[in-house]
Amino acid sequence: MEERYDLAIVGAGLSTLSMLSAGASNVRTVVLDYQEAAGGFLQPLLPATGFEDVWELTRTFRMPAGVTIYLGTTAVGLLPALDPGEPHIVMVRQRQGTRQIHARRVLIACGGLEATREHAQIPGTRPAGVMTPILALQLLARGYLPGRQALVYGSDRYAEATARRLSEAGLQVTHIASAANAGGHGGVAGEIVEIVGFPRLEGVRLRRGGQIVEQAADMLVYAAGMLANTHWLKGSGVLTGEHGAIQVDAGYQTNIAGIYAVGTVVAPSLDHRDSITMGKEVASLIAGGLS
Repeated sequence: MEERYDLAIVGAGLSTLSMLSAGASNVRTVVLDYQEAAGGFLQPLLPATGFEDVWELTRTFRMPAGVTIYLGTTAVGLLPALDPGEPHIVMVRQRQGTRQIHARRVLIACGGLEATREHAQIPGTRPAGVMTPILALQLLARGYLPGRQALVYGSDRYAEATARRLSEAGLQVTHIASAANAGGHGGVAGEIVEIVGFPRLEGVRLRRGGQIVEQAADMLVYAAGMLANTHWLKGSGVLTGEHGAIQVDAGYQTNIAGIYAVGTVVAPSLDHRDSITMGKEVASLIAGGLS
């Protein structure tokens, strides 16, 4: 089954909401997202101090009339047009099966993935209780307490807000700023050097000021980085750089004509620092006619 559009947007996060709110829906547009609601993965955190603009956008957003949206839809491949004038093809997977979305232009706004302790190659055991912020927040949203004594590791506003949310839920929380970003959010700086405990986390060994100290915890929330969600673009020819981020020009166009990218898939950030601004900029480009 195939469908044809002028613009296919992969991802319904902050950049897409910002873009559509700014009036960039004057073309036949389809929005695709793997989640069951638009708004991106910051949703379980909101409302939160430091994210007032994000909360306002997601709280007031209404999908423009005429825009088609498919939720629960995962992009699994991109086939760029072979010849000028032909559409690009986005391969998506839904519960009903695989579908082809044909579009003259494609905007990749599928965000990023929170980095894990495995990505950072932190030594130690692999116990239960080690997770990224999105898992911890989703568990809270479903009424589960993921632990009793939590250590939140990270320096962004996102890590600070996650630590606050866990504390409000009744957990004893220690927030450690990653040593590489000690000037950011989080009071005490340190570097995780080992995970301790099995089958459940018992503690984390940290390097502070040249000394190794152990912090007791039955839950570690690792919030120290983000990777662009570009694994599904393998073989597409779209150029990526550090942390998988898509390379774009000043007009957010990739190296392939008619394929654009915006948001944390371009500039990975747990705080989504530039996502809303980028969405507004793309909206103005669309209004003027993307090249």
